Amino acid sequence: MGKAVVQIREVVDHLQTLAVQADTLSIKYELESNRGQELASLLRKIRVLSIRAKSYL
Repeated sequence: MGKAVVQIREVVDHLQTLAVQADTLSIKYELESNRGQELASLLRKIRVLSIRAKSYL
């Protein structure tokens, strides 16, 4: 059980890092083409997943 908790924390940490990067990229691409807007949307979803994963700790 302890090992699973450690792994979950590692995943959450990684998701939080991705969320920060996603925020940066979404701001950069949001104002560009439709593809950029789609990318920004996907990056925001990463951020939401990060927040949800954090609640499992």
